[in-house]
Amino acid sequence: MSKANYESKFYALEDLNQLRNQGVIIPAPEQVCLGREVPFESIGKGVTLHPFCRIGGEKTRIFPDAEIGPRGTVVIENSTVGSESVIGNQGSVTLIDTFTGPKTVLGSGEAEQSVILGKETEHNDFSTGVGFRIRKGSLYEEDASSAQHTDTKMTVLFPWVTLGSNVNLCDLMLTGGVGPQLGNFTEVGSGTIHFNFTIRGDKATASLFGNVPDGVFLKEKRLFIGGNNSLLGPLQAEFGAMTAAGVRIAGKLKEGLNLGRGLPVGHMDYDPRIFSKTKEIISQQVSYIGQLVALFHWYREIRFRSVPSDLERLSLFQAGQQTIALNIKERIAQAGQFIEGLETSIQILSSQAMPPRSMIEEQKKLLEHWPRLKAHLENYEDYFWEIPGLLSHALDESASLHTRYTDIIRNLPHDSVQIGKSWLESIVHRCEHHFRDDLKV
Repeated sequence: MSKANYESKFYALEDLNQLRNQGVIIPAPEQVCLGREVPFESIGKGVTLHPFCRIGGEKTRIFPDAEIGPRGTVVIENSTVGSESVIGNQGSVTLIDTFTGPKTVLGSGEAEQSVILGKETEHNDFSTGVGFRIRKGSLYEEDASSAQHTDTKMTVLFPWVTLGSNVNLCDLMLTGGVGPQLGNFTEVGSGTIHFNFTIRGDKATASLFGNVPDGVFLKEKRLFIGGNNSLLGPLQAEFGAMTAAGVRIAGKLKEGLNLGRGLPVGHMDYDPRIFSKTKEIISQQVSYIGQLVALFHWYREIRFRSVPSDLERLSLFQAGQQTIALNIKERIAQAGQFIEGLETSIQILSSQAMPPRSMIEEQKKLLEHWPRLKAHLENYEDYFWEIPGLLSHALDESASLHTRYTDIIRNLPHDSVQIGKSWLESIVHRCEHHFRDDLKV
């Protein structure tokens, strides 16, 4: 880049000195690149910009007292950094179209089209460790964290959920837990992978650990996934479910210790173009979409209401809701791709010497009625019943007494929690009703 182009794209040294006069700490302004599209008012007082930061994008905002790049190069593009956050605590970090909440601590790695709601407690020193990769559609709620070399995509982690090292999780939701203390939060052991692709390449495989209507109230038993687990989606787990280390898990996890199962031995004929258990798979995915829809409305009716005058957290929660919407869109698209493959499956099954009539009929119904079900699922913002008055009043009272979001929710009285659960369950059930009614299966 020529000197003229550089000066036209980034603020000059004298401009950065003006920013320093406004309370931004820049130890070596000649080694910081700040794009001219970033207004000075988007950089809060007390922010520290260490050498080798490159910050750009008209949507970028850095809240007061954040520290950028203490131990490595940091690139920020169209992203929001929360107050008192530390970005690059253990090395280089790249943030693209990402929101981080107050007191977020990122080690080294990259995040794109994701939201991290930040830290409310000091029980964990970091939000992410070395080598993190947080991809499109990831939502880490308060005090959720990941250790070294973790990768997530289209993954929702409820408050305090903790991922060990060398973990790969895509297309799932992890709930459960009652607090940030050891033994109280949902945990995934190191070396665990969620397998979200089938042999034929479809991803109608999202897995649900716990559920939204109960999990959002932060009063349910934690889940524990042992180290070096193979999680085969789609999978459903009850609150209180645990798995042993080094096991293969599929299907349903019940409360208590699940020992997994081994691989069968031998060989079998298999045509990946032939689908099986189609009704069960789509039913699970519609239920998963219903869980996401309930969470979407929880953000709109509860989270937004809990921080009416906190503009930083309100914008953060809005970004979180948009990430949930992104997950809903993804799940509908993946279910649709799965159903498109049924046409070939039906043709092959119909050509067999003894066609399996019931299987063919089931797949035909799914293929025929999917457009109507898809339209209903896409109208999820209309799935709305007014927040119950008892829950509304209890929320306002708790928010007047507590600052932290998790404290506000954990201190809701029992009767308002029960009514809130019923309210959210009705939203989930509406999605499930469309599956039963529209597809006639």
